[in-house]
Amino acid sequence: MSVFLLFPCILFAQYVTYDIEESIIKAQEKHIEANKNVDKVTIFCIQIGSFSGENSSGKAVILKNETEKQLAGISVPTQIYITFDAPNHKVRIGNFFDRMEAYHVLNYVQQTFPGAFVTRDKRKVEDIIK
Repeated sequence: MSVFLLFPCILFAQYVTYDIEESIIKAQEKHIEANKNVDKVTIFCIQIGSFSGENSSGKAVILKNETEKQLAGISVPTQIYITFDAPNHKVRIGNFFDRMEAYHVLNYVQQTFPGAFVTRDKRKVEDIIK
């Protein structure tokens, strides 16, 4: 009896293929287009340094470059960036949408930067997607 139920499925079976990479690119393009009018979104990040005074931007760039080398082997994708909030240049690791994900990375980061801490930041959507 079950053979008769499966017979139409076998007789009319079709092969369907999907180009997943193309689908992902299209979804990303739609996401970018949909969020063009959104100014900034709130994310979680890890602040590892803050510099003010003479050559503060140079010090922040050096710290950013050293941190990129140290975090190259971490399994969680992160972005290291510098923000300027007068008069401070702040070096942050981030774009975490979930606080727990930020704390997971913080445990690793605090081995090198014991004073690092999780904070919130507002970033432009296109900066996060890059």
